Formats: sequence, structure tokens, C-alpha cells
Amino acid sequence: MSHDAVARLGLVQKSLLSDQIGKNYGIWNDIFTDSVDIHSQHDNVNIHGPVLFELDIEIIKNTYTGKVWVTKSNPSDWEANTNHERRWFVSANDLDHYFTHGNSNHMAIFRHCGGKLPIHNHLKRIILDDPQLQTDTYQIDYFSMAYGAIKLAMTEGGIDAPIEKRTCKSGCSCLQNYRDSFTDAEKLFSPSL
Repeated sequence: MSHDAVARLGLVQKSLLSDQIGKNYGIWNDIFTDSVDIHSQHDNVNIHGPVLFELDIEIIKNTYTGKVWVTKSNPSDWEANTNHERRWFVSANDLDHYFTHGNSNHMAIFRHCGGKLPIHNHLKRIILDDPQLQTDTYQIDYFSMAYGAIKLAMTEGGIDAPIEKRTCKSGCSCLQNYRDSFTDAEKLFSPSL
């Protein structure tokens, strides 16, 4: 769901510096999908959360949500005078020549979709971080809690996809980052995430 849809429903979501940018440029109710696994690319925690939904590319052809646009630059870098051609790929030829696999600025944006993207038929797998931490009170590990919550939501939503524990490359600093940032379940799953 888009940030706008989540806000309209009164649900909890992480505030981002880019929220106002989304409102300013008319993309607040659109769905952003990264073209890379940010955690893996940066060897660190993804600021958007510990869960990665990997979608198949067919979602672009089979989702009737309006147009799918691809950013050339991250909207957080846009300014009022940034022209359309510097913000977006403007043609198939432009995309073919300048899209770079692994460039985290190149995001597929599902425009004018009403704030929701039906992913259930296009979900290949879910990758879940394991912060290797436990709650203080009951000594329950966060990975198990998150896994169970996702599994329940998938059952209720009629979604079937494998959930995999993230395997980090050597040198990934996510575990230290989790330890430094989160010491109990209230902080790990707080609305500020």
C-alpha cells in the first residue's frame, strides 16, 4: 500500500524524509518498488524494514493499475527545477540505454493505482532478516515472531509464497546495526520503523 493509503486508514507506518517530497510531486499515493535488494547491496539494514517481498516481473504486464514509470533519480534528490527527463525514463529506448541493474535510484513506480498493489499472484518469495535478538521479558526471538506474523497474514490473505531467512554476505553490518538500534520488541516493531 502507498503511504497515502496507509495514512488514510489510520495505520502505523514509518515516517520518511521523502514523505513531503511524495506529496509535492504527486507520487504520495503511488507504489514504489526497488529494482535491487537494498540490504544486500549496502550490506546493512534496509531502512524500509526487515522484510523483502520479491515480485516476478510479470506484475508489470498483469497489474491493471495505470502506468508503471521508472525513476532515473531518487525522488529524495528532486528539486522544483529538476526536469521530467532527469526524474523519469521517458521512453523504452531511454530505459534500454540508461537503466542500470543494481542502481538503487532506478525504481519501478506503479502510478495511479489507488494506493494498493495486488501482489498475491506475483509474490515469488519473502526474505526476512534475522536480527539474532530476543525479547527481554520472554526470551522469544524476533525472527520467529516476525515469521509467525507473516505466515498468519499470508494465511488470512490467501497468499502462498516461501519465506526465507536472509543469508548475509561476509562483511554485512546489519547484525551490529540491529544490536545498536533495537534492544526490545517494543523498539524493534515500533511505529517509527
